[in-house]
Amino acid sequence: MGKARGLALVAVLALAGCGGSSAPAPTNATLHLALPLVPRELDPAKATDLPSLNVAHELYSGLTRYSGTGVAPDLAESWDVAENGLVWTFHLRKGLRWSDDSPIVAGDFRRAWLRALDPKTGAPYAGPYLGIVRGARRYHATGNGQLGVQALDDRTLRVVLQHPVPWFDELVAHPVTAPGPQRPSAYSGPFRLVSRNRGRLVLERNFNYWDAKAVKPSRLVLSTSTSGADAVLPRGLAGPGLPWVETVGPRPPGARGLPTMATGLLWLATRNPELASRQARLNVAGAVSNLGLTRKVPLVAPAVPGAAVVNPRVPAIVEPVATPLRLTLAWARQDLGGSRVAARLRANDAQLRQEGIVLDYRPVQTLSELLSTPADLTLLGWSPKIFDAYNLLDLFPCGSAFNVARWCDPAYDAGMRQAVRTLDDQDRWRIEHRLAERLHQASPAIPVYTGQDWYSAKPGLTGFSWSPIGFYELMGMTRS
Repeated sequence: MGKARGLALVAVLALAGCGGSSAPAPTNATLHLALPLVPRELDPAKATDLPSLNVAHELYSGLTRYSGTGVAPDLAESWDVAENGLVWTFHLRKGLRWSDDSPIVAGDFRRAWLRALDPKTGAPYAGPYLGIVRGARRYHATGNGQLGVQALDDRTLRVVLQHPVPWFDELVAHPVTAPGPQRPSAYSGPFRLVSRNRGRLVLERNFNYWDAKAVKPSRLVLSTSTSGADAVLPRGLAGPGLPWVETVGPRPPGARGLPTMATGLLWLATRNPELASRQARLNVAGAVSNLGLTRKVPLVAPAVPGAAVVNPRVPAIVEPVATPLRLTLAWARQDLGGSRVAARLRANDAQLRQEGIVLDYRPVQTLSELLSTPADLTLLGWSPKIFDAYNLLDLFPCGSAFNVARWCDPAYDAGMRQAVRTLDDQDRWRIEHRLAERLHQASPAIPVYTGQDWYSAKPGLTGFSWSPIGFYELMGMTRS
């Protein structure tokens, strides 16, 4: 789990051709849609950036499908959860077919997951989304071992997890879990790819998709050109579940704001002598708050289900700084949100000095450079991969690879172990609230902004569906 906005695509997958179907020709119009970049990698196991993942999501369906702030059944019509969330059994729909008319069976999912977890595949999202499956971590590291996935028959997939989680149905909505390109021109999603050339992709309706009647466009033409486009799709590039920097930029004229679950954080290096004490960190938090940067910024973005319950409400006690704190601040220039925060801090240097905070500004170019730059303060966000605050709170356990603050509290870790095994949403959110308040009082990180994306369309174009996890739906788009 470690990519950023602006990631380079890593491979070229040549896909072309038409799927077999005897269905009548569609009558709906072609839609021209503008993407921030044209995907070169449409293999759902290998795609990294959001435009590629979203197009792969239209070509290859999984067991479930992102829908608003949750998921809906897709190729699986239902699923059962047993042993307090440890065993999940998915029941596939009857008569599922690939676009080339071959059957889709439960074994396709097992083969796809083994392929994604095989280290030779190089699937960047396999660990974050399938690592909870029993045996997956070993298989992902070595390419060997048993995986807790079994096709009981053509329509039944049984999955055993390493430990119970409430949201495995959300994890299997991600494209990395979908059966990928087993054969050229075989697609399982709402659309099939018919051509790719000159910087554009052309998708047509897949009449073998189980819910083909819900697919409104007959053809989608995807390119980076906004000239004559029916709609300009969201500009975000970073997939969920990863360190995050904001690259979307300000709202274009006439665009509609789309909430995301990303939170920009100012991390405080708790192992550095200047910030080792809790009071020193609270002083920094108080000084930043006095500039108006954090007063209305929640730790958990409002788009996250349960955020109103989870977000802390107890004020932290800030005392005057006894001696000046001389601190370094690092951020990536590609992080537009972080750059705005840094500029605001620099513009208020005098006030910060009055409050005992002296900053040395150290911008770097990229996220990878930022992660290797030692600093007292680091601007770096997070985009959750599930519809729950747990994934943001999971940055802070002692052993987390993404705990930039290097903060460690065994009691916090114990609460996290309790939260992940609590299946009831309300009960879990109350546990997460206590964890968020512990973070608020310890101040290993300060929320400084939440992420947004943008979408615009010509008048009369309807049916675009957005999920704040970063995935959108094109199958319902039509001209009214």
